[in-house]
Amino acid sequence: MSEEATTESTLDKASFSALVGADIVDLIFEKAPTKVATRIGSALRHYNKAIHLNNVDDEMGVIRLIAAEEELVVAIFEWLKLNANEMPEHGDFIGKYKNHQVKLAFSPVLAQLGFVLADMLHHGLTVEGLEDALHWNVKAVRSDDKVVLRLFDQGGNKIIALNPLAVSISVPGLSDSDVVETLYTSFSQTLSDQSEMTVRQYISVRAEYRNKMHYAEDGNTYSMAENLDFLIRNVFSRTIRNLLWCLAILLSNSPENRNWGLVSQFISLYRKVLIQSKVLKSSEVV
Repeated sequence: MSEEATTESTLDKASFSALVGADIVDLIFEKAPTKVATRIGSALRHYNKAIHLNNVDDEMGVIRLIAAEEELVVAIFEWLKLNANEMPEHGDFIGKYKNHQVKLAFSPVLAQLGFVLADMLHHGLTVEGLEDALHWNVKAVRSDDKVVLRLFDQGGNKIIALNPLAVSISVPGLSDSDVVETLYTSFSQTLSDQSEMTVRQYISVRAEYRNKMHYAEDGNTYSMAENLDFLIRNVFSRTIRNLLWCLAILLSNSPENRNWGLVSQFISLYRKVLIQSKVLKSSEVV
């Protein structure tokens, strides 16, 4: 049977389940329309094959991992296109979905937003109508056919379940656009501290990694600095996990307002990264 003809029932979902839980993987496939589910299934096959290539062909395994990441990003793009009326404007970058830099810039921005959310959970994350309850503990869980933010009091008792897309990162005294600028500055500084690269350099290097695995360059070939097992455990498992949670939340919830909240903030930050990376021109922004 060809990969194109493979159905969900033939997919081995264990590797994805190990990252986010079987209940979340099941929810994703239950909710995903065909165009989205096809991409997710392709990502799963790539990820499984990468695991089996460990100590067999590490370079090809990395190429499979990158393909898995890109397919999940395109799955998110497909969902945005299918739900354009509920989502912020996105036609500018969606139209460049074949560009490797566009796809491989998505996960670092998502990771940065997740890092900021974790850091700001107790003092900078606002929930409309519940601003005085920010000291509660929060955990993302499946509740029936949705992923919700379950709030617990300090005794561990369940309080309320919230739509994860009905929240927004706030900074006292700053407008929404200024918050995005702050998020970008933080992202840029993180890249500088960790890799000594600008945003443009980092996105370019990340997109070129696959080509360097595949082709000779300037008379030389490129050797991996880490083995495949290390990359799966310490890099790509986190990337794939973040993308799966993102899909689960998007597939089972809608933003309260297409121009407010986490989705709007993420897209604004992502768009700015693409513009600063010279992948997207300001004149192309919708």
